[in-house]
Amino acid sequence: MERIKAIDEIRIIPEFIGEAGMEREVRIDPEVMTATLANEDLQVTSPFTIHYEVTRHLETLHVRVEVKGEVSTLCARCLSPMTHTVDLHLESDYMPAPPEVSAQVEAERLSAETGYFRNAILLGEYIISELVLSLPFIYLCTEQCRGLCAGCGANLNTGQCTCQANDDPRFQVLSEFKNKLRR
Repeated sequence: MERIKAIDEIRIIPEFIGEAGMEREVRIDPEVMTATLANEDLQVTSPFTIHYEVTRHLETLHVRVEVKGEVSTLCARCLSPMTHTVDLHLESDYMPAPPEVSAQVEAERLSAETGYFRNAILLGEYIISELVLSLPFIYLCTEQCRGLCAGCGANLNTGQCTCQANDDPRFQVLSEFKNKLRR
Protein backbone atom coordinates (compact mmCIF):
# COMPACT_ATOMS: atom_id res chain seq x y z
CA MET A 1 0.00 0.00 0.00
CA GLU A 2 1.38 3.34 -1.06
CA ARG A 3 1.51 6.30 1.37
CA ILE A 4 0.95 9.80 0.08
CA LYS A 5 1.41 13.18 1.74
CA ALA A 6 -1.63 14.87 0.18
CA ILE A 7 -4.73 13.68 -1.62
CA ASP A 8 -3.94 16.20 -4.37
CA GLU A 9 -1.06 13.89 -5.35
CA ILE A 10 -3.52 11.33 -6.72
CA ARG A 11 -3.30 11.88 -10.46
CA ILE A 12 -3.85 9.62 -13.40
CA ILE A 13 -1.89 10.06 -16.62
CA PRO A 14 -4.30 8.74 -19.32
CA GLU A 15 -1.60 7.95 -21.88
CA PHE A 16 -0.11 5.36 -19.46
CA ILE A 17 -3.40 3.49 -18.99
CA GLY A 18 -3.61 0.52 -21.31
CA GLU A 19 -6.36 -2.00 -21.92
CA ALA A 20 -5.51 -3.83 -18.69
CA GLY A 21 -6.23 -0.68 -16.69
CA MET A 22 -4.70 0.16 -13.36
CA GLU A 23 -5.45 -0.46 -9.69
CA ARG A 24 -3.95 1.28 -6.65
CA GLU A 25 -4.50 1.56 -2.95
CA VAL A 26 -3.12 4.49 -0.99
CA ARG A 27 -3.00 5.28 2.69
CA ILE A 28 -3.40 8.78 4.02
CA ASP A 29 -2.14 9.70 7.48
CA PRO A 30 -4.58 11.20 10.00
CA GLU A 31 -2.82 14.58 10.08
CA VAL A 32 -3.09 14.90 6.30
CA MET A 33 -6.81 14.01 6.32
CA THR A 34 -7.53 16.42 9.19
CA ALA A 35 -5.84 19.21 7.22
CA THR A 36 -7.65 18.20 4.02
CA LEU A 37 -11.08 18.30 5.67
CA ALA A 38 -10.24 21.73 7.12
CA ASN A 39 -12.93 21.48 9.81
CA GLU A 40 -11.82 22.14 13.38
CA ASP A 41 -14.75 20.08 14.70
CA LEU A 42 -13.53 16.91 12.95
CA GLN A 43 -10.49 14.91 14.00
CA VAL A 44 -9.08 11.97 12.09
CA THR A 45 -7.41 9.51 14.45
CA SER A 46 -6.61 6.61 12.10
CA PRO A 47 -5.40 6.51 8.48
CA PHE A 48 -7.86 6.70 5.59
CA THR A 49 -7.53 4.29 2.69
CA ILE A 50 -8.35 5.13 -0.89
CA HIS A 51 -8.65 2.28 -3.37
CA TYR A 52 -9.12 3.15 -7.02
CA GLU A 53 -9.39 1.24 -10.28
CA VAL A 54 -9.10 2.68 -13.76
CA THR A 55 -10.28 0.92 -16.91
CA ARG A 56 -10.13 2.14 -20.48
CA HIS A 57 -12.73 1.85 -23.24
CA LEU A 58 -11.39 3.60 -26.35
CA GLU A 59 -10.75 7.19 -25.23
CA THR A 60 -12.98 7.05 -22.13
CA LEU A 61 -11.52 6.14 -18.76
CA HIS A 62 -13.82 4.68 -16.11
CA VAL A 63 -12.69 5.26 -12.52
CA ARG A 64 -14.01 3.49 -9.41
CA VAL A 65 -12.98 4.86 -6.02
CA GLU A 66 -13.56 3.62 -2.48
CA VAL A 67 -12.70 5.88 0.45
CA LYS A 68 -12.72 4.40 3.96
CA GLY A 69 -11.92 5.95 7.30
CA GLU A 70 -13.32 7.45 10.48
CA VAL A 71 -13.69 10.96 11.84
CA SER A 72 -14.19 11.83 15.49
CA THR A 73 -16.41 14.70 16.56
CA LEU A 74 -19.09 15.64 19.09
CA CYS A 75 -22.79 14.87 18.82
CA ALA A 76 -24.66 18.06 17.90
CA ARG A 77 -27.42 17.36 20.45
CA CYS A 78 -25.73 15.88 23.55
CA LEU A 79 -22.09 16.89 22.92
CA SER A 80 -20.89 13.32 23.60
CA PRO A 81 -17.80 12.18 21.68
CA MET A 82 -18.70 10.05 18.68
CA THR A 83 -17.16 8.45 15.61
CA HIS A 84 -18.54 8.77 12.09
CA THR A 85 -17.53 6.04 9.64
CA VAL A 86 -16.72 7.17 6.11
CA ASP A 87 -17.44 4.54 3.45
CA LEU A 88 -17.68 6.40 0.17
CA HIS A 89 -18.04 4.74 -3.23
CA LEU A 90 -17.54 6.85 -6.35
CA GLU A 91 -17.63 6.11 -10.07
CA SER A 92 -16.86 8.50 -12.86
CA ASP A 93 -16.11 8.45 -16.57
CA TYR A 94 -13.43 10.77 -17.93
CA MET A 95 -13.32 11.87 -21.55
CA PRO A 96 -10.78 13.99 -23.42
CA ALA A 97 -11.64 17.67 -22.94
CA PRO A 98 -13.02 19.46 -25.98
CA PRO A 99 -11.08 22.61 -26.98
CA GLU A 100 -13.78 24.95 -25.61
CA VAL A 101 -13.39 23.62 -22.04
CA SER A 102 -11.28 25.90 -19.85
CA ALA A 103 -7.99 24.91 -18.24
CA GLN A 104 -9.89 24.15 -15.02
CA VAL A 105 -11.35 20.90 -16.36
CA GLU A 106 -12.51 19.70 -12.92
CA ALA A 107 -14.53 22.93 -12.55
CA GLU A 108 -16.20 22.22 -15.91
CA ARG A 109 -17.53 18.89 -14.62
CA LEU A 110 -21.21 18.59 -15.55
CA SER A 111 -21.98 15.87 -13.02
CA ALA A 112 -20.30 13.60 -10.50
CA GLU A 113 -20.42 10.82 -13.12
CA THR A 114 -18.62 12.58 -15.98
CA GLY A 115 -15.39 14.55 -16.06
CA TYR A 116 -12.83 15.73 -18.58
CA PHE A 117 -9.05 15.46 -18.86
CA ARG A 118 -6.25 17.00 -20.85
CA ASN A 119 -2.82 15.67 -19.84
CA ALA A 120 -3.81 14.26 -16.45
CA ILE A 121 -6.87 13.42 -14.37
CA LEU A 122 -6.73 15.21 -11.04
CA LEU A 123 -8.46 12.39 -9.21
CA GLY A 124 -7.48 13.77 -5.80
CA GLU A 125 -9.48 16.98 -6.35
CA TYR A 126 -12.54 14.94 -7.31
CA ILE A 127 -12.18 12.72 -4.24
CA ILE A 128 -11.84 15.70 -1.89
CA SER A 129 -14.90 17.48 -3.28
CA GLU A 130 -17.08 14.37 -3.15
CA LEU A 131 -15.80 13.42 0.32
CA VAL A 132 -16.61 16.83 1.79
CA LEU A 133 -20.06 16.79 0.16
CA SER A 134 -20.77 13.32 1.55
CA LEU A 135 -20.15 14.28 5.18
CA PRO A 136 -23.24 15.03 7.27
CA PHE A 137 -24.10 18.61 8.09
CA ILE A 138 -25.06 17.61 11.64
CA TYR A 139 -23.44 14.69 13.45
CA LEU A 140 -25.69 12.70 15.81
CA CYS A 141 -24.58 9.88 18.11
CA THR A 142 -27.93 8.17 17.38
CA GLU A 143 -31.09 9.25 15.59
CA GLN A 144 -32.92 8.95 18.93
CA CYS A 145 -30.48 11.26 20.76
CA ARG A 146 -32.47 13.31 23.28
CA GLY A 147 -29.80 15.97 23.71
CA LEU A 148 -29.20 18.13 26.76
CA CYS A 149 -31.69 19.61 29.23
CA ALA A 150 -32.10 23.30 28.45
CA GLY A 151 -32.33 24.08 32.16
CA CYS A 152 -29.52 22.16 33.85
CA GLY A 153 -27.54 20.80 30.89
CA ALA A 154 -27.89 17.13 31.88
CA ASN A 155 -27.47 14.54 29.14
CA LEU A 156 -31.02 13.23 28.67
CA ASN A 157 -29.68 10.02 27.07
CA THR A 158 -28.13 8.90 30.34
CA GLY A 159 -30.96 9.85 32.73
CA GLN A 160 -33.52 12.40 33.80
CA CYS A 161 -32.55 15.95 34.56
CA THR A 162 -32.60 17.12 38.17
CA CYS A 163 -33.74 20.67 37.60
CA GLN A 164 -37.12 21.92 38.75
CA ALA A 165 -39.42 23.07 35.99
CA ASN A 166 -40.09 26.73 36.58
CA ASP A 167 -43.42 27.45 34.99
CA ASP A 168 -43.54 30.81 33.32
CA PRO A 169 -46.53 32.72 34.76
CA ARG A 170 -47.35 33.95 31.27
CA PHE A 171 -48.19 30.38 30.27
CA GLN A 172 -50.37 29.61 33.31
CA VAL A 173 -53.60 30.15 31.37
CA LEU A 174 -52.44 27.73 28.67
CA SER A 175 -51.42 25.21 31.31
CA GLU A 176 -54.88 25.35 32.89
CA PHE A 177 -56.49 24.95 29.47
CA LYS A 178 -54.26 21.92 28.77
CA ASN A 179 -55.29 20.35 32.10
CA LYS A 180 -58.99 20.89 31.28
CA LEU A 181 -58.54 19.13 27.94
CA ARG A 182 -56.96 16.10 29.64
CA ARG A 183 -60.00 15.54 31.84
